Amino acid sequence: MASNNFAFTQLLRAYRKGIISEAVFEQEMNELTASNGSASENPLNISNVMMFRGDGTKARGKRLQRTAQSETMTFTIPANFHSDRENSHRGDQIIYVLEGSATARVAGKEQQIKAGDILTIPAGAMHTLRTDSEPLFGLTVFAPPEPA
Repeated sequence: MASNNFAFTQLLRAYRKGIISEAVFEQEMNELTASNGSASENPLNISNVMMFRGDGTKARGKRLQRTAQSETMTFTIPANFHSDRENSHRGDQIIYVLEGSATARVAGKEQQIKAGDILTIPAGAMHTLRTDSEPLFGLTVFAPPEPA
């Protein structure tokens, strides 16, 4: 397990410094995640959320865990992102903001969210996020999970 953590850290540093491309980073991360997912090495299916932070140039998400009752994902939304298209989900969505800030619109009401904030979006509520001058990185939980 310790060697995988070291490999994750080194891979992330190389990606952030521009030494490796995003495609290489994703491929290597997938291989490390697959090897980290064996029951003997990772019996609790623990994921390091920060390893899946995007570079902020495009929207991306990574599913970390899925059970019959919930689904956990990371997401990165680029700076100055705005969409009038609202979404809704069949279950609750909980968003924990790790980095950045945005304006959240839920059921017609708007409020700023920033690093350290948690937002619960009730099942069926129409919602969207609008980022400011920096990317937004967070962790989200869907309960129940989104359809596959």
